[in-house]
Amino acid sequence: MKHLSLISLVKQAYTASQQEIAPWMWTNHVQLVARYAEQLSERFGAKTDLAVAGALLHDFGDAFVSRHAPEHEEVTRKQATQILQQANYSVAEIDTILTKIIASHSCYPGNLPTTLEGQVLATADAMAHLMTDFYLQFAWKNLPDGKIYSEFLTWVQAKLDRDFNDKIFFAEVRDEVREKYLALKLVFAKK
Repeated sequence: MKHLSLISLVKQAYTASQQEIAPWMWTNHVQLVARYAEQLSERFGAKTDLAVAGALLHDFGDAFVSRHAPEHEEVTRKQATQILQQANYSVAEIDTILTKIIASHSCYPGNLPTTLEGQVLATADAMAHLMTDFYLQFAWKNLPDGKIYSEFLTWVQAKLDRDFNDKIFFAEVRDEVREKYLALKLVFAKK
């Protein structure tokens, strides 16, 4: 399983990073998304190596630049390509991971995953957001400068809805996380 060698390379990049958020991302998000991706791959018949590689690298730019940097997506793609090459993924596998799995994991309108592995990553990422303290930790810490709390609440409400409604591709998983989603909607409700 190639993703096993990829884990140590990704961990090294996150733990050696000068980006403030990088250690938190590795410990509290990336590893969890990878675990969920592995479980979902086995449960729904996706290619585990590809889905887990996508999970390990879906936010990889965070180890190199600010999440709000305009080049974040390009840095993610470049650094992910290099590390996948180091882990002996083929050119075809790298292309699939980058273009069919990672590129659509945020599930913005018009850019939804078209592969089972992409759907697994999107679902795993949403689960990591909804089943942990993601919104309390990551979201608030990374509010762009100049934003006020009411703008943060608007952003969280939209992200919560996208996580639950658009990023979870398996009905039974949506049922499993529904209670957490509804609780978060109450926590971040505008008064």
